[in-house]
Amino acid sequence: MAERTVVGGQGLQTLERGLSVLEAVAARGACTASEVAETTGLHRSIAYRVLCTLEARGYLRRDAAGRYEVGLAVLPVAAAAHADLQSLAHKELSGVAETVGATAFLAVAHGEEAFTLVTVEPPASEAPVVYRPGARHPLTRGACGLAILAAQEPRPHERPEVALARDLGHVRTVGEVLPGVSLAVPVALRDGRAASVCVLFAPGALDEDAALARLHAAAGRLRGR
Repeated sequence: MAERTVVGGQGLQTLERGLSVLEAVAARGACTASEVAETTGLHRSIAYRVLCTLEARGYLRRDAAGRYEVGLAVLPVAAAAHADLQSLAHKELSGVAETVGATAFLAVAHGEEAFTLVTVEPPASEAPVVYRPGARHPLTRGACGLAILAAQEPRPHERPEVALARDLGHVRTVGEVLPGVSLAVPVALRDGRAASVCVLFAPGALDEDAALARLHAAAGRLRGR
């Protein structure tokens, strides 16, 4: 017998709760059931049941302290989305990271957030600042988010750095989202999505002009994908 699809009511509510909990853990990193309940606005008992379900399916896991983290089951889902873009970005960012000796990453617009889709690190000894795939933050904070806004149409009351990025072709911030310096170049992808390619590094750790040159080259190839 075919499985019944529930379009409204409890079925949809359960799905929404599951997605909100998964997104909350992805955004916060390792966190407790109480913290998830606080973030999502769910009753603690409901949040706990949703957490247990997601853990059983492998979408969440618990660390040694019992806090919830994103689990390995999300990887096949993530890999299926943007597969071509991820493959090309990884190739381009590997060249950037290896050449300039800094963590390089691609961020894409996800609603009003910058979502880190691909991250490549140089040898560990050369990467004092680390950034992980799946990290996200408001578009209005940090070089990668501001660069994404620069790849979009102007908005009312946007930060001056966004308009400047449209003129200069890049954004530089210090310590806005993570400790360190961020350089980002806007990328208007062929399918209409806004993105940015970025490097993250400790102050004084690299030649910024050379890093920007590599980022612009990578951005140009991603635009033409």
